[in-house]
Amino acid sequence: MLLGLTGGIATGKSTFGRILADKYPFVTFDADAYVHELLAQNPDVIEAIQTTFGNSVFTPTGHIDRAALRRIVFQNSSQREALELILHPRVRERWHTIRANCIQSGRALLADIPLLFETGAEAAFDATVLVAASQSTQESRIAARGHNKTTTQAMLASQWPMPKKIKAASYVVWNDGNKEGLACQADVLLKAISPHLN
Repeated sequence: MLLGLTGGIATGKSTFGRILADKYPFVTFDADAYVHELLAQNPDVIEAIQTTFGNSVFTPTGHIDRAALRRIVFQNSSQREALELILHPRVRERWHTIRANCIQSGRALLADIPLLFETGAEAAFDATVLVAASQSTQESRIAARGHNKTTTQAMLASQWPMPKKIKAASYVVWNDGNKEGLACQADVLLKAISPHLN
């Protein structure tokens, strides 16, 4: 079973992924975590970021300032596209390798990819799971992270609208509630896909 997990910003996708992985021994891939690894450790990525965005997105100690980079890319779509050109091919190569290994070994894969539908990656999976929430819930959660309204709206606009994602997904998990509600929905999902896991 090759399962693609996605969601909107602040819908609880990563939390749901951790709950699923606790309940079933998936091989897991987290695109966001891999991006953090690339930005922190990959010399080619760091050099490309400096060439593209300059020194303003680096801390005094020479590390990439992800918050500064985020502000730039969410205020300018061409800058966001430039960052995606640096990161997306590397992320895609990584999860394709993991996917191939899972197919070869017969193990189930849970791949957490925020832009799953936006990048057309859903075709590589047997099924897709969308963790969704109302826009008001997303906005309040994003604001709680310290982002202003302008950045919040830009972040939401960078992804497909939730209704479009809902139509594209094989399964939809709704998360306007709490972690306990997510855990219950994880049980329902695992029961639904269990014939493909064994």
